[in-house]
Amino acid sequence: MKVGITGGTGFLGKEVSTLLEKEGHIPVIIGRSPFNGKTKYEYRSTDYSIESLNKVLDGNQAVVHLAAVRGSKGCISDFHQNEIITENLLKSCINIGITNIVIASSIAVYSKVESIPWTEEQLPSPKTLYGISKISCEYMADLYHKEYELNIKSLRIAQILGEGERKGFMMNTFIDNAFHKKRLNVIGESLAKREFVYIKDVAKAFLLAILNPKISGAFNIGSGEAYSNLEIAKIINECFNNEGNLLYNDKLKEGIESSLMDCSKSRNELGYIAQFSLRKALNEIKNFKKGEDV
Repeated sequence: MKVGITGGTGFLGKEVSTLLEKEGHIPVIIGRSPFNGKTKYEYRSTDYSIESLNKVLDGNQAVVHLAAVRGSKGCISDFHQNEIITENLLKSCINIGITNIVIASSIAVYSKVESIPWTEEQLPSPKTLYGISKISCEYMADLYHKEYELNIKSLRIAQILGEGERKGFMMNTFIDNAFHKKRLNVIGESLAKREFVYIKDVAKAFLLAILNPKISGAFNIGSGEAYSNLEIAKIINECFNNEGNLLYNDKLKEGIESSLMDCSKSRNELGYIAQFSLRKALNEIKNFKKGEDV
């Protein structure tokens, strides 16, 4: 199967492309920039207009939609581009007859801590502009499914863990510090427990969604595990042989809330089961960093 992947040169896109090829499929990378040699796969450049997408999607049997902007100014206008690109993509799929579509949504469509673990049947309650933009794209997908019979799977992904994620976030900062035998600083009460999912499990979820061409709807994709920042720091130090090198300041309030999804629907309908616990994922990242450090 030939699969078009928007945003295919990004962190998640690279992992999805690699897995698709491994399973005998043909990834076609779709991006806004001219080809710059960042991928070994066929690359097609687009401005994400309908006319351009008609050309670059032609010949594909399925589409994985990962391209998105995260916003920077704290305005909903930052995210309108996501909605426009998604709608153009869906219109183009109608034009050229692609009905098997998977789009990346987010755990950010949820927020009610009292309802954890979150299920797809719960009413979405995003508390960030990013989450609002993601649920907007999901609603659009539902509309296009009903009106045009597009089978669109919206994968609500937990916070992704992986070596290729953008630097500067807590998890990767902890990992880098532990790898270099530096102290981990945990600031805040560390009461909230958050869910992380390993990049390889997420890529597998996209593969499974593609292999279910007749299914549509929203699906939670997580690990089934949630940890506080202090617990994460201790586990990372254990995995990287950096035990005890930690400073915990619990005098400040933390600015995060708990998160955890129920993935029963994904298991039952897609066959998705997370294969990587936090410790297993960290050990793989450690081995990767050791090889990179040689």
